[in-house]
Amino acid sequence: MANHFVTVATFNNSIEANLAKQLLDAEGIRSYLANESTVDLAWHLTVAVGWIKLQVHESDAALAKSILESGNLDNQPVSEADESTAEQLFLQEDEDNIVKVSSADKTADRAFRSAVIGLILIFLPFQLYSLWLLVRLLVSRRRRISQNRRWKVIVGLLLNLLNLFILWIMFF
Repeated sequence: MANHFVTVATFNNSIEANLAKQLLDAEGIRSYLANESTVDLAWHLTVAVGWIKLQVHESDAALAKSILESGNLDNQPVSEADESTAEQLFLQEDEDNIVKVSSADKTADRAFRSAVIGLILIFLPFQLYSLWLLVRLLVSRRRRISQNRRWKVIVGLLLNLLNLFILWIMFF
């Protein structure tokens, strides 16, 4: 008998795909994740390859679909009220995250990206723009940078200094 695999679910990231695969493995159903490496390495090709496909042997397909539809990671039944509450919490969490991104955090992200691009291209205007943004952030006392963006400011400064040093060596 040939190995005929069918797709029982598709995922856009490997974390969700591996959780579903582990759920099936725990139930004794052998499964395979197609396109996982491609999506992990070249995320921009996710749609082109058809997402990450969770595939099982065709004889186990019906059982696998029922396990994925009814099962959750805690192996506890989920009521409709719990699902709607979870969706509301998820939406509120997303709204909170959108509100918490301040202009200083956006500026730190922009400065970090321009420092990386300037290092790759070795192009002085990117470094000058990044330095201007970083100095503006560091001088302003009203702008507060969140904890998770401080490392971007430090790395951006270091990348700018490295690139300016490289440019100095090349031209002098």
